[in-house]
Amino acid sequence: MPSALQAFAPPVHIRPLGVADAAAYKALRDQALRSAPEAFTSDYESSVGRAATEYADRFGPPSSGRFFLGAFNATGQLLGSLGCEREQRAKQRHCATVVGMMVAPQAQRQGIGRQLLAACVAAAQKVPGLTQLVLSVTACNRHVVQLYEQAGFRPWGLLPSAIVVDGVPYDKLHMVLSLQSAAARAKNLPPAG
Repeated sequence: MPSALQAFAPPVHIRPLGVADAAAYKALRDQALRSAPEAFTSDYESSVGRAATEYADRFGPPSSGRFFLGAFNATGQLLGSLGCEREQRAKQRHCATVVGMMVAPQAQRQGIGRQLLAACVAAAQKVPGLTQLVLSVTACNRHVVQLYEQAGFRPWGLLPSAIVVDGVPYDKLHMVLSLQSAAARAKNLPPAG
């Protein structure tokens, strides 16, 4: 059931990020690293000096299994992004890691993360040979853990003190989603609207 905020949230357009989006992506990423340092393994201080063009090689076509999606408002402002990075080793190519879930602070709690995650799973399901998605999330971030659980991700392990921010340790919850199970779940959902 959508919240009152989601019911009145302006629509967003989700599409793959390309080279032309690198500067907007970097600005969103820098903002996310600064405002929620416990949510990311990367840190603001090490990332802020990187050139925007350094991120562009992550923006492949969805069919490759290595892509980033962006959520844009009606004026073309990037409000959120989420990545999928397929493993390159032959024995692991059936697996991809969901990375970098970011939603601008002013756009949070409006369903943008949910839309990005659904679009990412749908795109991953179309990649030949890709059968599962994995991710890690800061365990104390219950709202985001719940978002992943509602999408069908299941926890499989916990890494205590996975990151330390300003002397405070944070655990990372590892989660997995079978893309076949996600497809079956989608078929059993009642029609929207």
